[in-house]
Amino acid sequence: MRRTLFLFLAFAVSAVSLEAQADRQTGFMVHQLSVCPGPNMARINELSAVGAPILNALKEEGMIRDWYDLRHGWGDEWNVGMVTIAASHRAWLDFWAEYLRRLGAAQPGVLAEYGSLCTLHKDNMYSVRNSGSL
Repeated sequence: MRRTLFLFLAFAVSAVSLEAQADRQTGFMVHQLSVCPGPNMARINELSAVGAPILNALKEEGMIRDWYDLRHGWGDEWNVGMVTIAASHRAWLDFWAEYLRRLGAAQPGVLAEYGSLCTLHKDNMYSVRNSGSL
């Protein structure tokens, strides 16, 4: 009996917790980070400039809420980053497909060149639960 009560309470708390998390989700964010050697940074900055007007257009069209192009200020070896925020995971996937299409049309081979200039890359994906005004 005691075990049954415990399992019931654990299930009830889990369900309420998941529902609360779903209610609190306000978006979906992807934080991409790269390690790019210093001598390559000038070219990295040039290639990032190709994507900026495309990202601005996609923001104006409502495909993303915001984007940020990041450069290392202090800390570890991850010195180049980009953050993109969309309304949901599905919205982010739709945005990303369109961004890659437009980026490839604007400058063919840009992603391959960018990748060749950096030694490491990782993506972190987050459900945004709370946000203030950015």
